[in-house]
Amino acid sequence: MVIDGETKLSLYRTMLRIRAFENGVRRLIKEGHLPARFGLYTGQEAVAAGVCAHLTSDDQIGSTHRPLGHLVAKGCDLKRLLAELCGKRTGFNRGKAGPYHAFDPASGSLGANGIVGGSVPMVAGYALAHQLRGDSGVAVSFFGEGASNQGGVQETLNLAACWGLPVVFVCENSSPEVQRMLGHEIDYPQLSIERVSDRAPAYGMPGSSHEGWDVLKVYEAAGEAVTRARVGGGPTLLEFKVHQIEGNLEGRLEAKQEERVWCPIHNLRRKLLAEGLLTQEEDAKMREQESAALEEVVSFAVGSPEPELLEAFRDVFAEGG
Repeated sequence: MVIDGETKLSLYRTMLRIRAFENGVRRLIKEGHLPARFGLYTGQEAVAAGVCAHLTSDDQIGSTHRPLGHLVAKGCDLKRLLAELCGKRTGFNRGKAGPYHAFDPASGSLGANGIVGGSVPMVAGYALAHQLRGDSGVAVSFFGEGASNQGGVQETLNLAACWGLPVVFVCENSSPEVQRMLGHEIDYPQLSIERVSDRAPAYGMPGSSHEGWDVLKVYEAAGEAVTRARVGGGPTLLEFKVHQIEGNLEGRLEAKQEERVWCPIHNLRRKLLAEGLLTQEEDAKMREQESAALEEVVSFAVGSPEPELLEAFRDVFAEGG
């Protein structure tokens, strides 16, 4: 697949937007505006950007307990997303969902999930709906290597293959095995196989593994899988090795120098500069634009009204007919 310069720059901007948004979240946590700590996505931006670049608002994604990168890349309204995280009335779900259950039908972001592997069976339902309607829509399920061992995930892989559902399974693998590959000394194996994608043939679907810190490789692999699903070719299992540069929760705002080699933003920036698609000045301007946009997002979220106390009793039960 030949990736044109415009697409490369678009992928770069999406990754910058994800990183800027999460840094804004970290700031609000420290300032006390955001009432929870939760899984962050820093270091994995290439996967969300590369996969979601092939999707439209009519396609759906299911996310994880580390959902921000997926939600931003899928095109969520960032003001309403941050307001939701801050528990404000102007959030997608009126401040009730928080980070683990943010739900935005307008952009096709149907379910961050605090349960390990919880969104995978749900996404198969969206894929089945597309298949029954015959509308060429695709559903994508993001999950981690731990979730890949869940019974519900394995059952969903089997069912999707049996029914030929238009779904792409995306495993973001940050397991100890990957960390050892990156030079870290961690030893508590979760997988008895070298690659999560090795399980794909057992279910009768294609599968492949790739470096998740290279957004161009992600884009190429995801493009093939999404296209296959759209034309009725059935599901694909993709595994992307990832490095969580700043850990699961609030941490450093900048990566250590030795970790820059695993940073997807740093990697693509270097390539864009070398190819003449980006200059230092253009890069600085793009970063400034994303930072300025984020300040508007923060102002909206922080300045939004708190829910009324009675909101706690609304949208809990459906009214009888």
